[in-house]
Amino acid sequence: MSLSRRVVLLAGLTLLPVVALQAVNEFALRGARETELRASVALQAQQVAAAQERLTEGVRLMLTALSESKDIRNAEPTECTAILRALRTAHPDFEAIGVADRAGNVFCATDRLDTAGPMPPVGDRFYFREAMATGRFTVGTYAVGRRTGVPSFHMAMPYRNPAGETAGVVFVSIGLARLAADLDGPQWSLNRVMTVADRNGTILLRLPDGGRFVGKPFPEDIWRETARASAPGTIDVTSPLDGVRRIVGYIPPAVSPGGLYIGVGLGRAEAFGPLDSATMRGIVGIVVAAAAAMVLAWLFGRRLIARPVNRIIAVTRRWRDGDLSARTAMTGTAEFAQLGSAFDELADDLARAFAYKDVLLRELNHRIMNSLQTVSSLFKLQSRSVTDPEARQQFDLAVSRVNSMAMAYRRMHASDGIESVDFAAFLRELCQDLSQSMLPDGRECAVVADPLLLTPDQAMSLALVVNELVTNAIKHGGAEPAVFVTLAMAEGLCTLSVRNTTPLPPDFRIDGRNGFGMQMVGAMVRQLDGRLDHTAEGGACFTVSFRPKPPQAAAMDGHVDMRGGG
Repeated sequence: MSLSRRVVLLAGLTLLPVVALQAVNEFALRGARETELRASVALQAQQVAAAQERLTEGVRLMLTALSESKDIRNAEPTECTAILRALRTAHPDFEAIGVADRAGNVFCATDRLDTAGPMPPVGDRFYFREAMATGRFTVGTYAVGRRTGVPSFHMAMPYRNPAGETAGVVFVSIGLARLAADLDGPQWSLNRVMTVADRNGTILLRLPDGGRFVGKPFPEDIWRETARASAPGTIDVTSPLDGVRRIVGYIPPAVSPGGLYIGVGLGRAEAFGPLDSATMRGIVGIVVAAAAAMVLAWLFGRRLIARPVNRIIAVTRRWRDGDLSARTAMTGTAEFAQLGSAFDELADDLARAFAYKDVLLRELNHRIMNSLQTVSSLFKLQSRSVTDPEARQQFDLAVSRVNSMAMAYRRMHASDGIESVDFAAFLRELCQDLSQSMLPDGRECAVVADPLLLTPDQAMSLALVVNELVTNAIKHGGAEPAVFVTLAMAEGLCTLSVRNTTPLPPDFRIDGRNGFGMQMVGAMVRQLDGRLDHTAEGGACFTVSFRPKPPQAAAMDGHVDMRGGG
């Protein structure tokens, strides 16, 4: 991953706490809003229940007073009807007021139509049977007036005759449409509804649009969960009546006045609308801020971080490629400027150290070459005093070997001690030196050499091999030796061949010779991790093959071909 991308990623990670805080805050706000809404709808349901209780209590007191009337207890129709008509004038929201005997026959009544003739019997009505059975005030269930045809519900109170026996009931019929008109108002809407149902689960009142749902059964699933409750509560439901999801506060029939279900529902969409809008604005703000932060992080990261870092990296790579003069030239008090300045100071120190090292290396190589030349001169002086031809020949061989090592050191000194040596040029020089010192009549070894770079240790080992093989080829090549040296590269493998025209003895074996020269050749080939072979066809030919350590792509272009006459 690039540095710029890492800076952008870091900027994104720094926003995670903000996003997490926003999420926690959103969760807390929604939790608080949920609690607030549930408390609100529960309170509104209690307020509706209180209003319903006031209505019920007012009717109960009125019916209680009527039940104590002497005219009603004595079942006097004329006086009773006069009393009821006076009450109905004061309560126009009542559909009917009546008194029925213990058989359910109405003997005294007035209704909204105010027509002559007796009212239909009420003995089969729930409120009549319940009041007669319990002897207490009773709130009835949904019903339709048999004379008025108006949806209504009833309240009833039993009365006693002068003998103290339950003689019948006094009842009031309250029209649901009139009740809905009295309770309706701007507080009710599609998202805020109020529902009243009787103990059987039939809807008595639903605001707004009350007439649409009156007399219909309450949704079964919701009724099972709320009507059986023993205390007021709240519920989150999607109403099957209109498909709106609401939070509903309800009073179950068990604790409601008159055994009615009362519920107030608030639509979640309306309740959470402002919060959802604020949340969306927060999300958009976070997204915009995150995008801006990442863009700015990318721009400033490239300018303030990536550029100086890339500058330092580029200089480091130039150093690795050998350009020791490369510097960042960075100044200032910023951290990257200080890092670049420190790098330049380190580069200056290293350059001075390298220069001093090169001076020491040149001096060391110079001393080694002088020492080798001194040893060579000592051998030459010593050989003059040796009369034994064989011993003198050994001195000459030693001088040749020391000269080969000195020449290799000179080549390494010419390369400033860098990692590789141009061995093709070294081979030409070595063979020319051996030709001048050992071949008669100005003859020279024929050299064909491909460009080849070797490490110093490989060059030293191969120089001793070449010296020994060429010396042997000249020494055993007869009166007019012809020596051919070939250096070739193919598929990463280096092959050195030294050949003369004189055949080898029939019983010659490389591993069977005990001479020091061939032993040294074998040891040097093993140091090269190479292989030594020989053939006898067309003369003696020794071949050394190995793999050079330095990459050969940097070897000199062209093919070197230097031949000496023979």
